[in-house]
Amino acid sequence: MEPDTPVDTASPPKPPRRMGGWRITALLEIAVFLAGALLLDRYVFASDRFASVQPHPFWIIILLMAAQYGTGEALLAAVASTAALLIGNIPDQPIDQDIYAYILELARNPILWLLTVVFIGEIGRRHRNRIAELSGRLVETEQHIGTLDDAYRKLAAAKTRLEVRVAGQMKTVVSLYQAARAIDRLAPEEVLTGVDQIIRTILDPQQYSVFLLEDGRLQPLITEGWATPEQYGRRFDSNSALFRAVIGQQRMLNASQPEDLDILADEGLMAGPLLSADTGEVFGMVKVEQIGFLDFNLSTVENFRVTCDWIATAYAHALRFRKAEAGSAYDSSRSLFAAGFRERQTRIVLDLARRIGFPVSALRLSVQGAEQLPASRRPEISAAVGQAVHAALRDTDLAFETRASGWDYDVVLPATPHRHATIAGDKLKTELTALLAREHPGLRISIAVHRLYDPPADDRPGAP
Repeated sequence: MEPDTPVDTASPPKPPRRMGGWRITALLEIAVFLAGALLLDRYVFASDRFASVQPHPFWIIILLMAAQYGTGEALLAAVASTAALLIGNIPDQPIDQDIYAYILELARNPILWLLTVVFIGEIGRRHRNRIAELSGRLVETEQHIGTLDDAYRKLAAAKTRLEVRVAGQMKTVVSLYQAARAIDRLAPEEVLTGVDQIIRTILDPQQYSVFLLEDGRLQPLITEGWATPEQYGRRFDSNSALFRAVIGQQRMLNASQPEDLDILADEGLMAGPLLSADTGEVFGMVKVEQIGFLDFNLSTVENFRVTCDWIATAYAHALRFRKAEAGSAYDSSRSLFAAGFRERQTRIVLDLARRIGFPVSALRLSVQGAEQLPASRRPEISAAVGQAVHAALRDTDLAFETRASGWDYDVVLPATPHRHATIAGDKLKTELTALLAREHPGLRISIAVHRLYDPPADDRPGAP
């Protein structure tokens, strides 16, 4: 965009100072010129008021006044020049000259001066009026241009704000979609991991915290933006007014309400329960301690309510899924047995091994570095483990997910002694490494072999 052209807003020139209707500068110029001319005539020339000089030197000041100031000052110059020429300098009438010729001779220069003054002065006045008219039009045009320029700049600024708003809305939509994907998880831990992104996307606070309800107390899960860990309360129980209002009464608090301000005290601007709309169960509390001044409005309070409901609903769904998963036997999405089925199935295999007399071994498979992957790519690890187990091991071998930290899997090998389990572990590691090498080359795989049961020597199949 080109730089704005400044509009001349200078104050108009002050009107000239006048004396008796004439400009003081014109009076001074006439006086100085005539005084100088008379002094030159007296001391340098013939002391006859330049009567013998044609054209007469007084034409200079008369024409100058007519051209520069107009008719009024020019008439004054003509009268002053006539006085300077004739006062005390009227020649005697020659004998051979009649009275009319004598008067005409005396009045010739004054008459010419007066006629010239009127002619040139009026022409000058006409030009000056025209110039004034054009100057007025120029000022009006400049003002009009300035108005158009201001309107253009306002329109450009509005266009820029609109573009920024549209771009911001598009960015908000994309960010909200990404935040929704981050919280739309089946594991409660992954839902809580995505809470930060969804709060920042919807509310964009400077300081906020998330508390979970554990053992009848609110324990901090996220404390974002706090200057010090002790800046706000870190635990709230039933003795706290904030706990009773948010958890007990399930109220949404905001500092714009006087009754809520007393409850919040110095703990923040908004607080709300993580309340499941389906079951009515309260899981915790979200609290906003600091937010932009212009961002704290009615719309933000409503968005805060929606955010709390959204997080609570997603968390409740994840808990229900985990509870249902704990009772299921097989995870078809990962081709693995569920973690909740591992203990019962392992116990059955061991009881059968003790009765019949065959060895049982186990493999503990660990994948390091999977937590660095995007949340959307992590399920690929479990799917690859299930595929590797199906390709490298027998159909009777059982692979389970675990509840252990990290990405760990247990594989129970019925009728497999320890030395054979080591070979099976090497085959499984080779197969899994080949599956993950192309898509996830940074992952590290380790396998530990455990002996679960070895029958006595006389109980082994084939013993005498």
